[in-house]
Formats: sequence, structure tokens, C-alpha cells
Amino acid sequence: MKIKLFGDLRQKAGFSEKACSGETLRAALEDICADNQALRAAIFDSADLQPHVRVMVNGQDSELVQGLDTAISAGDQIAVFPPIAGG
Repeated sequence: MKIKLFGDLRQKAGFSEKACSGETLRAALEDICADNQALRAAIFDSADLQPHVRVMVNGQDSELVQGLDTAISAGDQIAVFPPIAGG
């Protein structure tokens, strides 16, 4: 499966898209954050997602499924969006 990062998460990660592994959304996000503490801090607040970070799995908000425990499989597309402010 692939994870796509948007906004400032791309700069923190040093990539915009990356293949990852794991059986749950949490495992996949942990996989891409394994060696990048700045990215981990931007995505995770302890064991949960940072407030206002949105993660989509195949176009569906993961919070509407099972949050970080959402099951994922090969071929799934995961998109991670940072908080966005504007006016």
C-alpha cells in the first residue's frame, strides 16, 4: 500500500508518497514514522492522531471506520492531511 502526505507533512517527511507495510492504519503510520521524529510528532499525539490531522483510506475518513485500528491491505491508498487553517 502507499501513503501520500500533504501540506507541511511532506517537508517534515522528505517525501510525498511512500510504500508502507502493516495490517492496520496505525502500523502503516508507525512504519513511515519509524526513523523520523519530526514526522511522528506532526502525526501522533502520544498514541492517537494529532487533533485535526485527517487520514483517509481509499477516500474514506478513517475516523468513520475504526480510526487507527482500521484494517488495511495491499493496494489501499492512504492520504494524510495536516491541519489546514484559513479565512
